[in-house]
Amino acid sequence: MDFGAELAFWIFAVIGVGAAIAVVAVRNLFRAALWLVLSFFAVAGIYASLSADFLAVAQVLVYMGAISVLIIFGVMLTRNVQRGNPFNRAWPWAFVICASLMGLLIFVFHDTSWVTV
Repeated sequence: MDFGAELAFWIFAVIGVGAAIAVVAVRNLFRAALWLVLSFFAVAGIYASLSADFLAVAQVLVYMGAISVLIIFGVMLTRNVQRGNPFNRAWPWAFVICASLMGLLIFVFHDTSWVTV
C-alpha cells in the first residue's frame, strides 16, 4: 500500500468513526440518518483505498443509494420527527456494557498471537 492510499484510508476511517459517533449522539432523527449516509460513504472510501473497487461500488449503490433513501423516507413519513428522540434513562448501563465489551475486544486482540505470512 502506497502512502497516498494509506493516507486516504486513515482520512476515511476518521470520517467514518466520527460520523458513526454522530449517528448515536445527535438527538434529531433526520440528522442521524444523514450522518449514517456519511458513514456509508466513508466505508465506500475505505473499500476504494484498499483496492476493493467492486465492494466500494456496491456500498455506494446498495447502502448509500437504496438503504439510505428508505431510511430517510421512513423518518420523513413518521409523525413527530421534529420533537427528536426522547431521553433514555438506560444510557449509563449501555455505556458500561459497551465499555466492557470494548475492553474485552482490546484484550483479546492484544493477547492473540497473529500469524503473518
